[in-house]
Amino acid sequence: MAKSLSQRVADEARPPAVLGRYPGMRDYYAEVLLDDLVESGAWLDLELKRPFLATWVNDEDFDNPDSWREPIIGRTQKNVRKFAAMAPVVDLESLRGMQVKLFYDD
Repeated sequence: MAKSLSQRVADEARPPAVLGRYPGMRDYYAEVLLDDLVESGAWLDLELKRPFLATWVNDEDFDNPDSWREPIIGRTQKNVRKFAAMAPVVDLESLRGMQVKLFYDD
């Protein structure tokens, strides 16, 4: 059975995270997951951390500070940078143009 990148991140983070714990925030499950990872100080293997962060680095809002005024985008942009700085550290610029596999065979 295939697992999404977000589900693998939630499962393999230490401490593990709960994906989709806010049903009303369904459109923002990845943003909530990222927030949980930052708040818990979670550790994640680089094999998953790099592609997870690359999904934001390669989004059009990443380089557009005007969009950061929207509260969820603003918080997420801060969390991307915080999570990248947590061990193991990831250089966000190195993720530009990275192709991300969103589903993995389990």
